[in-house]
Amino acid sequence: MEEYIKAAPDSQLSFPESKLLTTLLSREDQYDYNQLQTKSLPSDTQHLLHQISSFLQLPPSTTWMATKLLKKLLIQQHSINVLTILASVTLSSKYQDSPYQSIDYELLAQCCHIDDIQHIHAAEIDLLERLSYDIAVTTPDHFFSYLSNLNNDCKYFINQARSLFSLIVTQSSEISESLHEYPCSIIALSLLCMNTSDIFIFEQIKCFIAHKKDPSHYLNQLLHCTAQLRHVLSQ
Repeated sequence: MEEYIKAAPDSQLSFPESKLLTTLLSREDQYDYNQLQTKSLPSDTQHLLHQISSFLQLPPSTTWMATKLLKKLLIQQHSINVLTILASVTLSSKYQDSPYQSIDYELLAQCCHIDDIQHIHAAEIDLLERLSYDIAVTTPDHFFSYLSNLNNDCKYFINQARSLFSLIVTQSSEISESLHEYPCSIIALSLLCMNTSDIFIFEQIKCFIAHKKDPSHYLNQLLHCTAQLRHVLSQ
């Protein structure tokens, strides 16, 4: 296996004066971001993506990113086929730099009845070219990581929220798709609200709201998402 050097985490990124949170939250107010929230994948695409994610036991951030890449293609009126879906998954797995085991292309090809893995590699290049090599996608994990770096005492609750997120998105493709209607920050905060009443979390909610263009709408989304997640977990 090839060895490579990873940059060490930079705790300064989570300092209160850092522009990271401002950048992440302002991104959610942009038009193209909202387009992705309102765009739905065809049900057969959702189901196949869910099956592949379950088969490979992908972390939720990888599946989340793959979904967003496919939605970007639809918005640009590109067609989607099995190879496109596979390429979105493999590229997302590489981009997320998951600590999980690397994707086995041979096994993936066999699972999806692809006779040559080179077809998947070619689809990866095609997808990158269609998106002009811009495949950066914000996921709820970005906000979990931000908050985790901000306060070590809350890492337990944040890890619990991450586990809940993984549980929920793997339940069904329909549930996972419904969460894509919300900004990533809303999902992260909703899951944290369900796990703890720690004052730090509520201080962060106030901080997040203060950065939004429409604070009232953001708060309503947060309440609605939290209620929806509670309902899902109670079933």
